[in-house]
Amino acid sequence: MIRNPIRNPFRHSLRKWPAALAAAAALAACAAARAFTPPPFPRIGGIQIGTPYDYNDPAYQAALARQSEMILGYYPGLSPGGRSFESDVQAIKALNPTALVFLYVNSDEQQIDAAGNADASLINQLNSMKWWLYTGSTFADPVLSFFGNGGYTINNTPYTPKDAQGDDSIDYITKWFVSNYYTPNPSIDGFFMDNVFTVPRVAGDWYRDNQLLPDTASSAAVALQAGYERWFSLVRQLMPGKYQIGNIATWYMGTSSLPAGYQKMVDGGVMEAMIGKSYSVETYAGWQAMMTQYYDTMGSLNAPQLGIFNQWGDPTDYQSMRYGLASCLMNDGYYSFTSNSAGYTGVVWFDEFNGNLGQAVSPPPTAAWQNGVWRRDFTNGIALVNPKGNGPQTVQLGGTFVKIKGSQDPSVNSGQTVTSVSLQDRDGIILLRQAPLEQPKAPTSVNIGSG
Repeated sequence: MIRNPIRNPFRHSLRKWPAALAAAAALAACAAARAFTPPPFPRIGGIQIGTPYDYNDPAYQAALARQSEMILGYYPGLSPGGRSFESDVQAIKALNPTALVFLYVNSDEQQIDAAGNADASLINQLNSMKWWLYTGSTFADPVLSFFGNGGYTINNTPYTPKDAQGDDSIDYITKWFVSNYYTPNPSIDGFFMDNVFTVPRVAGDWYRDNQLLPDTASSAAVALQAGYERWFSLVRQLMPGKYQIGNIATWYMGTSSLPAGYQKMVDGGVMEAMIGKSYSVETYAGWQAMMTQYYDTMGSLNAPQLGIFNQWGDPTDYQSMRYGLASCLMNDGYYSFTSNSAGYTGVVWFDEFNGNLGQAVSPPPTAAWQNGVWRRDFTNGIALVNPKGNGPQTVQLGGTFVKIKGSQDPSVNSGQTVTSVSLQDRDGIILLRQAPLEQPKAPTSVNIGSG
Protein backbone atom coordinates (compact mmCIF):
# COMPACT_ATOMS: atom_id res chain seq x y z
CA MET A 1 0.00 0.00 0.00
CA ILE A 2 1.07 3.58 -0.45
CA ARG A 3 3.04 4.46 2.63
CA ASN A 4 3.05 7.99 3.92
CA PRO A 5 4.82 8.97 7.14
CA ILE A 6 2.01 8.61 9.70
CA ARG A 7 2.47 12.29 10.49
CA ASN A 8 5.14 14.92 10.74
CA PRO A 9 5.52 16.46 14.23
CA PHE A 10 3.42 19.59 14.40
CA ARG A 11 1.16 20.61 17.26
CA HIS A 12 -2.33 21.54 16.27
CA SER A 13 -5.72 21.78 17.93
CA LEU A 14 -8.87 20.80 16.08
CA ARG A 15 -10.72 23.64 14.43
CA LYS A 16 -14.35 24.02 15.39
CA TRP A 17 -16.68 22.38 12.89
CA PRO A 18 -17.44 25.41 10.67
CA ALA A 19 -21.00 26.43 9.91
CA ALA A 20 -20.03 26.80 6.26
CA LEU A 21 -19.39 23.05 6.03
CA ALA A 22 -22.75 22.27 7.57
CA ALA A 23 -24.37 24.50 4.98
CA ALA A 24 -22.38 22.84 2.21
CA ALA A 25 -23.59 19.44 3.38
CA ALA A 26 -27.20 20.62 3.30
CA LEU A 27 -26.75 21.88 -0.25
CA ALA A 28 -24.85 18.84 -1.49
CA ALA A 29 -27.86 17.21 -3.10
CA CYS A 30 -28.40 20.19 -5.38
CA ALA A 31 -24.74 21.01 -6.06
CA ALA A 32 -23.99 22.12 -9.59
CA ALA A 33 -22.48 19.55 -11.90
CA ARG A 34 -18.79 19.84 -12.62
CA ALA A 35 -17.63 19.87 -16.21
CA PHE A 36 -14.57 17.74 -16.96
CA THR A 37 -12.69 17.46 -20.24
CA PRO A 38 -10.34 14.46 -20.35
CA PRO A 39 -6.72 15.38 -21.12
CA PRO A 40 -4.99 14.01 -24.22
CA PHE A 41 -3.08 10.73 -24.09
CA PRO A 42 -0.73 9.78 -22.65
CA ARG A 43 -2.40 10.89 -19.45
CA ILE A 44 0.23 11.29 -16.74
CA GLY A 45 -0.46 10.82 -13.05
CA GLY A 46 1.83 11.25 -10.07
CA ILE A 47 2.15 10.19 -6.45
CA GLN A 48 4.29 12.78 -4.65
CA ILE A 49 3.45 12.25 -0.98
CA GLY A 50 7.00 11.75 0.26
CA THR A 51 9.06 14.19 2.28
CA PRO A 52 10.47 16.75 1.98
CA TYR A 53 7.28 18.61 1.12
CA ASP A 54 9.00 21.18 -1.12
CA TYR A 55 5.77 22.14 -2.84
CA ASN A 56 6.79 25.80 -2.61
CA ASP A 57 9.80 25.24 -4.91
CA PRO A 58 8.96 26.80 -8.30
CA ALA A 59 10.91 24.09 -10.13
CA TYR A 60 8.99 21.37 -8.29
CA GLN A 61 5.71 23.15 -8.97
CA ALA A 62 6.54 23.27 -12.68
CA ALA A 63 7.36 19.56 -12.69
CA LEU A 64 4.16 18.70 -10.82
CA ALA A 65 2.10 20.85 -13.18
CA ARG A 66 3.16 18.72 -16.15
CA GLN A 67 1.01 15.94 -14.70
CA SER A 68 -2.74 15.77 -15.23
CA GLU A 69 -3.48 14.10 -11.89
CA MET A 70 -1.40 14.07 -8.71
CA ILE A 71 -1.55 13.03 -5.07
CA LEU A 72 0.31 15.24 -2.59
CA GLY A 73 1.11 14.84 1.08
CA TYR A 74 -0.27 17.19 3.70
CA TYR A 75 -0.70 17.63 7.45
CA PRO A 76 -2.48 20.37 9.42
CA GLY A 77 -0.44 23.55 9.41
CA LEU A 78 1.91 22.52 6.60
CA SER A 79 3.38 25.71 5.13
CA PRO A 80 6.37 24.92 2.91
CA GLY A 81 8.84 27.80 2.94
CA GLY A 82 6.46 29.78 5.12
CA ARG A 83 3.82 29.86 2.39
CA SER A 84 0.39 28.36 2.81
CA PHE A 85 -0.11 25.00 1.17
CA GLU A 86 -3.20 26.44 -0.54
CA SER A 87 -0.99 28.99 -2.31
CA ASP A 88 1.20 26.17 -3.59
CA VAL A 89 -1.83 24.34 -4.99
CA GLN A 90 -2.93 27.56 -6.66
CA ALA A 91 0.55 28.00 -8.14
CA ILE A 92 0.43 24.52 -9.66
CA LYS A 93 -3.00 25.20 -11.10
CA ALA A 94 -1.84 28.53 -12.49
CA LEU A 95 0.70 26.59 -14.55
CA ASN A 96 -1.81 23.90 -15.51
CA PRO A 97 -5.42 24.94 -14.89
CA THR A 98 -6.71 21.45 -15.70
CA ALA A 99 -4.41 19.62 -13.26
CA LEU A 100 -6.21 17.60 -10.59
CA VAL A 101 -4.67 17.79 -7.09
CA PHE A 102 -5.62 15.27 -4.41
CA LEU A 103 -4.51 15.10 -0.77
CA TYR A 104 -3.46 11.85 0.87
CA VAL A 105 -5.63 10.70 3.78
CA ASN A 106 -5.76 7.46 5.75
CA SER A 107 -8.48 6.19 8.08
CA ASP A 108 -7.21 2.75 9.07
CA GLU A 109 -4.06 3.48 11.10
CA GLN A 110 -2.48 6.14 13.29
CA GLN A 111 0.09 6.65 15.99
CA ILE A 112 -1.36 6.31 19.45
CA ASP A 113 0.75 9.05 21.08
CA ALA A 114 -0.61 12.50 20.29
CA ALA A 115 2.34 14.45 21.72
CA GLY A 116 3.89 16.66 19.05
CA ASN A 117 1.78 15.09 16.31
CA ALA A 118 0.11 17.16 13.61
CA ASP A 119 -2.99 15.02 14.00
CA ALA A 120 -3.09 15.35 17.79
CA SER A 121 -6.76 16.29 17.98
CA LEU A 122 -7.74 13.25 15.93
CA ILE A 123 -5.55 10.95 18.00
CA ASN A 124 -6.96 12.34 21.26
CA GLN A 125 -10.47 11.58 20.02
CA LEU A 126 -9.49 8.06 18.98
CA ASN A 127 -8.03 7.51 22.44
CA SER A 128 -10.89 9.03 24.43
CA MET A 129 -13.57 7.18 22.44
CA LYS A 130 -11.51 3.98 22.26
CA TRP A 131 -12.00 3.80 18.52
CA TRP A 132 -8.98 1.59 17.98
CA LEU A 133 -9.42 -2.00 16.89
CA TYR A 134 -9.16 -4.26 19.94
CA THR A 135 -8.85 -7.98 20.54
CA GLY A 136 -10.69 -8.06 23.87
CA SER A 137 -13.26 -6.31 26.03
CA THR A 138 -10.74 -4.49 28.26
CA PHE A 139 -9.88 -2.00 25.49
CA ALA A 140 -6.28 -2.15 26.61
CA ASP A 141 -4.91 -4.06 23.66
CA PRO A 142 -5.19 -2.06 20.43
CA VAL A 143 -4.08 -3.98 17.36
CA LEU A 144 -0.82 -2.94 15.75
CA SER A 145 -0.94 -1.79 12.17
CA PHE A 146 -0.56 -4.52 9.58
CA PHE A 147 2.29 -2.54 8.03
CA GLY A 148 4.59 -2.72 11.05
CA ASN A 149 5.36 1.01 11.06
CA GLY A 150 4.72 1.71 14.73
CA GLY A 151 1.10 2.68 14.17
CA TYR A 152 -2.10 1.08 15.42
CA THR A 153 -5.22 -0.07 13.59
CA ILE A 154 -8.30 2.13 13.74
CA ASN A 155 -11.71 0.49 13.84
CA ASN A 156 -12.97 2.68 11.01
CA THR A 157 -16.43 1.11 10.80
CA PRO A 158 -19.94 2.33 11.68
CA TYR A 159 -20.05 -0.20 14.53
CA THR A 160 -18.01 1.91 16.95
CA PRO A 161 -19.45 3.90 19.88
CA LYS A 162 -20.93 7.31 19.08
CA ASP A 163 -19.58 10.49 20.64
CA ALA A 164 -21.62 13.34 22.14
CA GLN A 165 -22.37 14.68 18.65
CA GLY A 166 -23.67 11.32 17.49
CA ASP A 167 -20.64 10.50 15.36
CA ASP A 168 -19.07 7.05 15.19
CA SER A 169 -15.42 6.71 14.25
CA ILE A 170 -15.72 6.94 10.48
CA ASP A 171 -18.14 9.89 10.68
CA TYR A 172 -15.76 11.78 12.96
CA ILE A 173 -12.70 10.91 10.86
CA THR A 174 -14.43 12.10 7.68
CA LYS A 175 -15.46 15.41 9.22
CA TRP A 176 -12.00 15.85 10.76
CA PHE A 177 -10.24 15.47 7.42
CA VAL A 178 -12.69 17.79 5.69
CA SER A 179 -12.24 20.42 8.41
CA ASN A 180 -8.47 20.14 8.69
CA TYR A 181 -7.45 19.32 5.11
CA TYR A 182 -10.10 20.65 2.75
CA THR A 183 -11.30 23.79 4.54
CA PRO A 184 -7.84 25.46 4.52
CA ASN A 185 -7.13 24.18 0.99
CA PRO A 186 -10.31 24.68 -1.06
CA SER A 187 -8.42 24.58 -4.37
CA ILE A 188 -7.76 20.84 -4.09
CA ASP A 189 -9.86 18.53 -6.24
CA GLY A 190 -10.53 15.91 -3.58
CA PHE A 191 -8.99 13.30 -1.28
CA PHE A 192 -7.06 10.13 -1.95
CA MET A 193 -8.01 7.55 0.70
CA ASP A 194 -5.28 4.95 1.14
CA ASN A 195 -5.92 1.27 1.89
CA VAL A 196 -9.48 0.96 0.60
CA PHE A 197 -9.41 -2.77 1.25
CA THR A 198 -12.23 -5.20 0.59
CA VAL A 199 -11.06 -7.46 3.45
CA PRO A 200 -9.24 -6.68 6.72
CA ARG A 201 -5.55 -7.35 7.13
CA VAL A 202 -5.73 -8.00 10.88
CA ALA A 203 -8.01 -9.82 13.33
CA GLY A 204 -10.07 -7.87 15.82
CA ASP A 205 -13.42 -7.09 17.41
CA TRP A 206 -14.80 -5.25 14.39
CA TYR A 207 -18.39 -5.09 15.68
CA ARG A 208 -17.50 -4.15 19.28
CA ASP A 209 -19.48 -7.12 20.56
CA ASN A 210 -16.61 -8.95 22.28
CA GLN A 211 -16.23 -11.29 19.31
CA LEU A 212 -12.70 -11.65 17.97
CA LEU A 213 -12.98 -12.11 14.21
CA PRO A 214 -10.09 -13.40 12.12
CA ASP A 215 -9.09 -11.29 9.15
CA THR A 216 -10.49 -14.01 6.88
CA ALA A 217 -14.02 -13.84 8.34
CA SER A 218 -16.61 -12.70 5.81
CA SER A 219 -18.43 -10.76 8.53
CA ALA A 220 -15.22 -8.82 9.27
CA ALA A 221 -15.00 -7.92 5.59
CA VAL A 222 -18.60 -6.69 5.64
CA ALA A 223 -17.84 -4.42 8.61
CA LEU A 224 -14.74 -2.97 6.96
CA GLN A 225 -16.54 -2.39 3.68
CA ALA A 226 -19.35 -0.56 5.50
CA GLY A 227 -16.75 1.86 6.88
CA TYR A 228 -15.33 2.75 3.48
CA GLU A 229 -18.76 2.99 1.91
CA ARG A 230 -19.70 5.45 4.64
CA TRP A 231 -16.50 7.48 4.11
CA PHE A 232 -17.16 8.00 0.41
CA SER A 233 -20.85 8.70 0.94
CA LEU A 234 -20.26 11.32 3.64
CA VAL A 235 -17.19 12.98 2.12
CA ARG A 236 -19.13 13.58 -1.09
CA GLN A 237 -21.82 15.37 0.92
CA LEU A 238 -19.25 17.53 2.69
CA MET A 239 -17.18 18.28 -0.43
CA PRO A 240 -19.80 18.76 -3.16
CA GLY A 241 -18.43 19.00 -6.67
CA LYS A 242 -15.10 17.40 -5.73
CA TYR A 243 -13.79 14.00 -6.80
CA GLN A 244 -12.95 11.22 -4.36
CA ILE A 245 -10.37 8.55 -5.15
CA GLY A 246 -8.66 5.74 -3.25
CA ASN A 247 -6.06 3.01 -3.23
CA ILE A 248 -7.80 0.36 -5.31
CA ALA A 249 -4.80 -1.86 -5.97
CA THR A 250 -6.30 -4.99 -4.42
CA TRP A 251 -9.84 -4.80 -5.77
CA TYR A 252 -9.42 -7.37 -8.54
CA MET A 253 -6.41 -9.45 -7.53
CA GLY A 254 -8.36 -12.63 -6.81
CA THR A 255 -11.28 -14.54 -8.16
CA SER A 256 -13.92 -13.03 -5.89
CA SER A 257 -16.12 -10.28 -7.29
CA LEU A 258 -15.99 -6.70 -6.08
CA PRO A 259 -18.51 -6.00 -3.29
CA ALA A 260 -21.67 -4.44 -4.65
CA GLY A 261 -21.22 -1.34 -2.49
CA TYR A 262 -17.81 -0.69 -4.04
CA GLN A 263 -19.12 -0.55 -7.61
CA LYS A 264 -19.01 3.12 -8.71
CA MET A 265 -18.06 4.08 -5.15
CA VAL A 266 -14.99 6.06 -6.22
CA ASP A 267 -14.17 8.39 -9.10
CA GLY A 268 -10.69 6.97 -9.51
CA GLY A 269 -7.71 5.70 -7.59
CA VAL A 270 -4.27 4.15 -7.65
CA MET A 271 -3.64 0.68 -9.02
CA GLU A 272 -0.37 0.55 -7.13
CA ALA A 273 2.66 -1.33 -8.47
CA MET A 274 0.93 -2.93 -11.44
CA ILE A 275 4.47 -3.59 -12.69
CA GLY A 276 7.83 -3.69 -10.97
CA LYS A 277 7.36 -5.35 -7.58
CA SER A 278 7.51 -8.98 -6.46
CA TYR A 279 3.84 -8.68 -5.49
CA SER A 280 2.80 -7.14 -8.81
CA VAL A 281 0.26 -9.28 -10.65
CA GLU A 282 2.34 -8.93 -13.81
CA THR A 283 5.32 -10.44 -11.98
CA TYR A 284 3.70 -13.62 -10.74
CA ALA A 285 0.69 -14.08 -13.04
CA GLY A 286 1.67 -12.41 -16.30
CA TRP A 287 0.59 -9.58 -18.56
CA GLN A 288 -2.92 -10.80 -19.36
CA ALA A 289 -3.78 -11.20 -15.66
CA MET A 290 -2.54 -7.67 -15.04
CA MET A 291 -4.62 -6.31 -17.89
CA THR A 292 -7.72 -8.14 -16.65
CA GLN A 293 -7.19 -6.48 -13.28
CA TYR A 294 -6.68 -3.11 -14.98
CA TYR A 295 -9.76 -3.34 -17.20
CA ASP A 296 -12.00 -4.63 -14.40
CA THR A 297 -10.84 -1.91 -12.02
CA MET A 298 -11.37 0.86 -14.57
CA GLY A 299 -14.84 -0.51 -15.24
CA SER A 300 -15.79 -0.18 -11.57
CA LEU A 301 -15.03 3.57 -11.43
CA ASN A 302 -17.36 6.51 -11.77
CA ALA A 303 -16.83 8.86 -14.68
CA PRO A 304 -14.40 10.42 -15.37
CA GLN A 305 -12.51 7.26 -14.32
CA LEU A 306 -9.44 8.85 -12.76
CA GLY A 307 -7.59 5.55 -12.42
CA ILE A 308 -3.80 5.71 -12.04
CA PHE A 309 -1.78 2.80 -13.46
CA ASN A 310 1.35 2.80 -11.29
CA GLN A 311 4.67 1.20 -12.22
CA TRP A 312 7.86 0.93 -10.18
CA GLY A 313 11.30 0.61 -11.71
CA ASP A 314 14.67 2.01 -12.72
CA PRO A 315 14.17 5.33 -14.58
CA THR A 316 16.94 4.33 -17.01
CA ASP A 317 15.21 1.07 -18.00
CA TYR A 318 13.38 2.68 -20.91
CA GLN A 319 12.12 -0.57 -22.41
CA SER A 320 10.31 -1.54 -19.21
CA MET A 321 8.85 1.94 -18.98
CA ARG A 322 7.60 1.80 -22.58
CA TYR A 323 6.07 -1.60 -21.85
CA GLY A 324 4.21 -0.19 -18.84
CA LEU A 325 3.12 3.02 -20.56
CA ALA A 326 1.87 1.18 -23.65
CA SER A 327 -0.01 -1.29 -21.45
CA CYS A 328 -1.64 1.63 -19.65
CA LEU A 329 -2.62 3.16 -23.01
CA MET A 330 -4.68 0.10 -23.88
CA ASN A 331 -7.29 1.56 -21.53
CA ASP A 332 -8.05 5.08 -20.29
CA GLY A 333 -5.91 5.28 -17.14
CA TYR A 334 -3.30 7.82 -16.09
CA TYR A 335 0.25 6.46 -16.14
CA SER A 336 2.48 6.90 -13.09
CA PHE A 337 6.12 5.85 -12.86
CA THR A 338 7.76 5.57 -9.43
CA SER A 339 11.54 5.36 -9.15
CA ASN A 340 12.83 2.51 -7.00
CA SER A 341 15.38 4.86 -5.44
CA ALA A 342 13.26 7.97 -4.87
CA GLY A 343 9.92 6.37 -4.06
CA TYR A 344 6.94 8.69 -3.87
CA THR A 345 9.05 11.84 -4.10
CA GLY A 346 9.75 13.93 -7.18
CA VAL A 347 8.56 13.71 -10.76
CA VAL A 348 10.12 11.26 -13.23
CA TRP A 349 9.66 12.39 -16.84
CA PHE A 350 10.23 10.49 -20.08
CA ASP A 351 10.40 11.54 -23.72
CA GLU A 352 7.25 9.53 -24.42
CA PHE A 353 5.25 11.77 -22.10
CA ASN A 354 5.78 14.61 -24.58
CA GLY A 355 4.34 12.59 -27.46
CA ASN A 356 0.81 14.01 -27.71
CA LEU A 357 -1.39 11.16 -28.92
CA GLY A 358 -4.57 13.23 -28.70
CA GLN A 359 -7.79 11.38 -27.93
CA ALA A 360 -8.55 7.70 -28.47
CA VAL A 361 -10.38 6.80 -31.68
CA SER A 362 -10.80 3.14 -30.75
CA PRO A 363 -12.09 1.61 -27.51
CA PRO A 364 -9.83 -0.39 -25.20
CA PRO A 365 -8.87 -3.47 -27.24
CA THR A 366 -9.98 -6.92 -26.13
CA ALA A 367 -7.66 -9.00 -28.29
CA ALA A 368 -4.22 -8.88 -29.86
CA TRP A 369 -3.89 -7.02 -33.13
CA GLN A 370 -1.00 -8.74 -34.93
CA ASN A 371 1.49 -11.47 -33.93
CA GLY A 372 0.33 -11.27 -30.32
CA VAL A 373 1.03 -7.52 -30.23
CA TRP A 374 -1.75 -5.24 -28.98
CA ARG A 375 -2.60 -1.89 -30.56
CA ARG A 376 -4.75 1.13 -29.80
CA ASP A 377 -5.34 4.07 -32.14
CA PHE A 378 -5.44 7.76 -31.24
CA THR A 379 -6.02 10.92 -33.25
CA ASN A 380 -2.31 11.73 -33.35
CA GLY A 381 -0.72 8.29 -33.23
CA ILE A 382 -0.82 4.70 -32.01
CA ALA A 383 0.45 2.68 -29.05
CA LEU A 384 1.76 -0.88 -29.36
CA VAL A 385 2.58 -3.29 -26.56
CA ASN A 386 4.26 -6.69 -26.85
CA PRO A 387 3.25 -8.72 -23.78
CA LYS A 388 5.69 -10.58 -21.59
CA GLY A 389 6.20 -14.08 -22.95
CA ASN A 390 5.27 -13.25 -26.55
CA GLY A 391 8.88 -13.17 -27.72
CA PRO A 392 10.42 -10.61 -30.13
CA GLN A 393 7.97 -9.57 -32.83
CA THR A 394 7.97 -7.47 -35.99
CA VAL A 395 4.65 -5.97 -37.09
CA GLN A 396 3.49 -4.19 -40.22
CA LEU A 397 1.76 -0.93 -39.36
CA GLY A 398 -0.53 -0.67 -42.38
CA GLY A 399 0.61 2.88 -42.97
CA THR A 400 3.43 5.32 -42.36
CA PHE A 401 4.17 6.54 -38.84
CA VAL A 402 6.88 8.59 -37.16
CA LYS A 403 8.92 7.58 -34.14
CA ILE A 404 9.15 10.07 -31.31
CA LYS A 405 12.32 12.16 -31.39
CA GLY A 406 13.92 11.86 -27.98
CA SER A 407 17.24 11.99 -26.15
CA GLN A 408 16.79 9.31 -23.49
CA ASP A 409 16.75 6.27 -25.80
CA PRO A 410 17.62 7.62 -29.28
CA SER A 411 18.04 4.16 -30.79
CA VAL A 412 14.26 3.72 -30.35
CA ASN A 413 13.02 7.29 -30.29
CA SER A 414 14.94 8.31 -33.40
CA GLY A 415 12.34 10.43 -35.17
CA GLN A 416 12.44 8.00 -38.14
CA THR A 417 9.53 7.42 -40.48
CA VAL A 418 8.53 3.74 -40.39
CA THR A 419 5.99 1.32 -41.86
CA SER A 420 6.94 -1.54 -39.53
CA VAL A 421 8.53 -1.87 -36.11
CA SER A 422 10.29 -4.61 -34.18
CA LEU A 423 9.53 -5.02 -30.49
CA GLN A 424 11.42 -7.05 -27.95
CA ASP A 425 9.59 -9.32 -25.56
CA ARG A 426 7.99 -7.19 -22.81
CA ASP A 427 8.26 -3.99 -24.84
CA GLY A 428 6.11 -1.17 -26.17
CA ILE A 429 6.26 1.95 -28.31
CA ILE A 430 4.40 5.14 -29.16
CA LEU A 431 4.29 6.19 -32.83
CA LEU A 432 2.92 9.45 -34.22
CA ARG A 433 0.84 10.01 -37.33
CA GLN A 434 2.08 12.14 -40.20
CA ALA A 435 -1.30 13.88 -40.17
CA PRO A 436 -3.81 13.79 -37.28
CA LEU A 437 -7.09 11.98 -37.70
CA GLU A 438 -10.40 13.73 -37.28
CA GLN A 439 -11.40 14.08 -33.63
CA PRO A 440 -13.65 11.24 -32.40
CA LYS A 441 -17.38 11.77 -32.71
CA ALA A 442 -18.06 10.56 -29.17
CA PRO A 443 -18.35 13.21 -26.44
CA THR A 444 -14.99 14.13 -24.91
CA SER A 445 -16.41 15.75 -21.79
CA VAL A 446 -18.73 14.62 -19.03
CA ASN A 447 -20.62 16.37 -16.29
CA ILE A 448 -19.95 15.18 -12.77
CA GLY A 449 -22.24 15.91 -9.85
CA SER A 450 -21.42 15.70 -6.16
CA GLY A 451 -22.32 12.06 -5.78
